[in-house]
Amino acid sequence: MPRLTYFDVIKGIAIFMVVMGHVLTMCVRDIDAAVLFKMIKNIHMPLFFFISGFFTYKVTAEGRPFALPRLGQRAQQLLIPFIVVSALWIWYFPHSGLQSPIESTFHGLYSDVWKNGYWFTLVLFEIFLIYWVTAKAYGAYRADKPHKALSGEIVIAVVIWVALCAIQLLVPGEATRWASWEFVAAYYPVFMLGIFARKYRDWFLPWVQRGTTMTVAIICGAVLIYLLMYPWEFPFMAWWGIPLVIPPLLHAALVPIAFGTVIPWTQTGASPQQEGSRPAPTWCQRYWILLGKESLAIYLLHYFFLFPLTSLQEPLRALSLGFTPTFVVASVVAFIVIALVLGVNYIIQKSPQLALLLTGKPLKRL
Repeated sequence: MPRLTYFDVIKGIAIFMVVMGHVLTMCVRDIDAAVLFKMIKNIHMPLFFFISGFFTYKVTAEGRPFALPRLGQRAQQLLIPFIVVSALWIWYFPHSGLQSPIESTFHGLYSDVWKNGYWFTLVLFEIFLIYWVTAKAYGAYRADKPHKALSGEIVIAVVIWVALCAIQLLVPGEATRWASWEFVAAYYPVFMLGIFARKYRDWFLPWVQRGTTMTVAIICGAVLIYLLMYPWEFPFMAWWGIPLVIPPLLHAALVPIAFGTVIPWTQTGASPQQEGSRPAPTWCQRYWILLGKESLAIYLLHYFFLFPLTSLQEPLRALSLGFTPTFVVASVVAFIVIALVLGVNYIIQKSPQLALLLTGKPLKRL
């Protein structure tokens, strides 16, 4: 199996969780109190931002100054489909039969922090832009002294993160909602964690696979996610600044859990075809790899294939919104929706222009 396949597997699992969450909140509706939904809400997106940071360093840094074509490529990949697909969704939504928990109008699309579900592409571009502007500050540290360099870079990242949080708290809410700044501040730390992991990968990859690292991460992750799922049980969660600090700590714990679990799994598989070669991926691994490679297209297009399942509300409530029944419903429907999206995406990719507008695949020549 090729190196770094585990990134595609993690992205595949994460995008499947994205669709599962939207099945619960948009197809079934009004069951946001389900344990499964609360867990999905706090798990999937940090992994995308971490992986984005990991590969951002690879393609834009490595000791080289940033080049505008790279920034333009990210704009093509993220901003063009954000504008086009979100506008198409607002047009299509009244015909979908769905109910949305957010304002499904053009005003709501651009003024609401959620951007009708399309906030991820905008926020990822904003975080990339922040890093693009500040990258030289990180490059001031010598790579031949990794521990000293990393500590200094972490200080810079923390200072920038505090500044982002200050903007969120001090700037009028309407202005920050237009930029979805709440998410920029929330996910900047885990994006930078991906940057550091790529830069110091020789240290990072063995670290996430240690048993002690996994033990600490699981315990801390369980405690932190419980705090976020049930904050009203803990008075200190209302203290100033605590709601801003807990999510980045959880995101940091999720990274070793994800990689420490997936990396060993991707190193197993079918028997290698030739002696000394890597094992071929199993059918299950190939499925997650496919989803990972097409994760952005799935994210952008899956809303159009959701459908009303409001008749399932009461049966699920009768089962106390238990983890198992909600998991079965969400995963089965998500599998069907993703299969349809992959089929449509296969057709779209035959047209470079549509691939750019609808899935963010940059044209080879503009």
